[in-house]
Amino acid sequence: MMRSALITGLVLLGSAVDAQEVPRAQLYGAVIDSLSGMPVYEALVEWYDPAGKRQAIVQTNSEGRFALFVPRDQGIELRVTENGYRPLVIEFPLFEPGESAREVDLKLVPK
Repeated sequence: MMRSALITGLVLLGSAVDAQEVPRAQLYGAVIDSLSGMPVYEALVEWYDPAGKRQAIVQTNSEGRFALFVPRDQGIELRVTENGYRPLVIEFPLFEPGESAREVDLKLVPK
């Protein structure tokens, strides 16, 4: 009984350590056509970490809007693609202390 309780306690402690939350901020905005200024809907917005590994992918809505939650303590790279447009790759610096959200407009250039 005592041994079972000790093992359960260690498992719970290990789970709590693994579940430590990374401070995140919201990166949101719109993908727009650089010539017309109109929103680009159904564009893919991909977030890559500094090691080049894709962490998330979202699609813009009918208003060209997107939103991602990203780590505040590391730079990130966004890659935006949509048929008929040149791919866009843009790097974002670290979030400033106290900054919890950042809005960006991403302009795609037609092919």
